[in-house]
Amino acid sequence: MELLIYVSALVFAFLILVSVHELGHFVVARRLGVKVLRFSVGFGRPLFKWQSKAGTDFVLGYIPLGGYISMLDTRNQNDVPPEMESMAFDKVAPWRQILIAAAGPGANFVLAIVLFWAILMMGVAVSVPYIGEVDADSPAHRAGLQPAERLVEVDGVPIENWNDVMTQLLRRIGDSGSVALTTQVGQFNRDYSIPISDWLSTEKDPMLLEELGFSLGTLPVVGSVVANSAAEAAGLQVGDHIVAIGGQNVRLWQDLVEIVSKSPGQELTIQFERNENPHLVTATPKNKVEANGTIVGFLGVGPGHPTTVMQYGLVDGLLGGVKKTWEYTTLIVTSIGKMITGQMSVSNLAGPVSIAHTAGTTVQSSFLDYITLLGMLSVSLGLINLLPIPVLDGGHIVYATVQMITRRPIPLRVQQIASMVGIFFIGGLFILVLFNDITRFFPG
Repeated sequence: MELLIYVSALVFAFLILVSVHELGHFVVARRLGVKVLRFSVGFGRPLFKWQSKAGTDFVLGYIPLGGYISMLDTRNQNDVPPEMESMAFDKVAPWRQILIAAAGPGANFVLAIVLFWAILMMGVAVSVPYIGEVDADSPAHRAGLQPAERLVEVDGVPIENWNDVMTQLLRRIGDSGSVALTTQVGQFNRDYSIPISDWLSTEKDPMLLEELGFSLGTLPVVGSVVANSAAEAAGLQVGDHIVAIGGQNVRLWQDLVEIVSKSPGQELTIQFERNENPHLVTATPKNKVEANGTIVGFLGVGPGHPTTVMQYGLVDGLLGGVKKTWEYTTLIVTSIGKMITGQMSVSNLAGPVSIAHTAGTTVQSSFLDYITLLGMLSVSLGLINLLPIPVLDGGHIVYATVQMITRRPIPLRVQQIASMVGIFFIGGLFILVLFNDITRFFPG
């Protein structure tokens, strides 16, 4: 069942992204007077086929791993009537060819903006980024970072949630220098500088926070109270912020767990704040037998994860969608550049198995998470197709640009050879990402 969910989530994502991509090519080609012979989503034998009045075949193929549009082209079709030559792709001006080639990636960027815009308008609850445990003798510990502080900036960029934190840290892979963190404690800000050198340049699936030496923090705020528990008897409620228990200060949820676990059957004083007002109660954790037979204390409370709701109006949401698309675009471009220069390991490239796993996981987790993933994949698809590689849109843009400069088209034989090289390159890249997927999910 889980495999079916993963595959379905992947196929649906590809169908949406590829359809939008090819629609971009199709619409601009038609607007610029180029005849489109075929609009295909997927490869192989047609599952569905329909011909429009304009003579375009719309096809859904068996293999949903790509798509294409086929345009009238006198280089490939020998029987083009003279009166239709002006509608052939190779006969229109180079600038028109560039617009048609760029329209597919452009449509993917527009889709990403729309998806992020919709998410921001609907509103999404995100985790507030508090520092958790700081590992002893880690880079973060040596820099002086303290638990329970709220992160407000990474490298001078304001952040609102853990996703922002991870995005900024991903940009620093392969860098040397320092990571600048700004935290908030009460009304005051604190600045920290964590030195890095060729940071994680050879790591596969790097653990960003762990490498710096700290974790995501959960504040000691009550998120749930178990019925008939010691916590309920003491009057604890959801939203209470515990500041001390058993005479010991509590900064993180883990602190509370450790104290309670060591105190089965012992009366503990609990200091907490409710609506910013201080309270004091006593509670006696009940005995709980662990699987290994150890008796630990059980208070009967669960953690509440501090969240903030990001919700924007029409205009602010649109601007936020553009900003989010730009952030992912620059992140991907930076990452590709670092892989080319060796600052980042190519083992981090993900293939269809990884994408299917991520899509399946997010679709089970939350609809908004899945939409976010679609937006990110749409940006990736747009950028990949803009790479100056023959058979990709970027290759066609290069051909047309050269034609504009030299005033003559690149010879067909040269384009055919370049296309073969491009196919081998794309094939090699596919084998690489598939190998990465296999080693990622089946190590050893």
